[in-house]
Formats: sequence, C-alpha cells, structure tokens
Amino acid sequence: MVVILIALVVHSGFHALSCWPIWLVLAAYLAFLVYASRSEVLTAGADWMKFRRRWVPTYELTSIQLVPRGANGHELILEDSHGRAVGITPYLLQANRRLWDLVYLGMRYSAANGATIDRTARGAFPEVAAASLRGTRSADQVAESDKL
Repeated sequence: MVVILIALVVHSGFHALSCWPIWLVLAAYLAFLVYASRSEVLTAGADWMKFRRRWVPTYELTSIQLVPRGANGHELILEDSHGRAVGITPYLLQANRRLWDLVYLGMRYSAANGATIDRTARGAFPEVAAASLRGTRSADQVAESDKL
C-alpha cells in the first residue's frame, strides 16, 4: 500500500493526495487490516474459553472432538451442555502455555465427568482420554464415543 502511495505521489505529485477517494480506499484497507488481525483473538478464564465470538465453559463440556481440516491440520471442537461449541486449531491454543493450561484442565475435568471424546482426540490428548476412563462411564459409552 505504501508503494502504491509513493508511486501515486511520484506520478501525479502531492495533488493526488487531496483527492478524497484515495483516502476512502486507504481507510477501508486499514479497517480490513485491523479486523483481520483481531479475528484470531483467543481468551480464557478459570472456567471458560472464548475464540472469535463463541465461548464455552470448559468445565461443562459434553463433547471433545478433533476433526481433520485439510491443510490446516486439525480443529478441536469443544461443545458444552447448553449446545454452545467452539472450534479452534490446537496450535493456537498451545501457542500460549497459560491459556492452554486453563483449557486443558477443563477438558480433563469434563472428560472425567462424562464428556464424550472421539478417537482422534483420544490419540492426540492421551491424558484427557485417561481421565475419561477413570470416570463413571460404562464400556458401552466408551464404545459409543469410538463411533464419533
């Protein structure tokens, strides 16, 4: 964008900068950059996680799934008892160790209290899977989650 402005000034002089459509295009481009940089905001508290505009209470999860998503790897989908769901790539969570610890502890707690975990998630997060087996779930419930 800076290169375009320099080329415009070199070609037309500073008079070109007094033209309002140029400033309109610059403002739209700047607004896009600000929006694009804020679209990957991840926040977490002691018992909740928010990604983009969706949030879930991490200690009330009913489903933990790890779904393949093409070139981006996998998407971790966390769903709570109220039907809210958040999908996020695990590397975004794991990039910030403190946030990952908050979410991971909530996943382990939910797994121990009956959250269903699909096979891919059990392979990627074996400690969460072990917590789910220590819970009160029967072998039928574990077999049912294997079908997911």
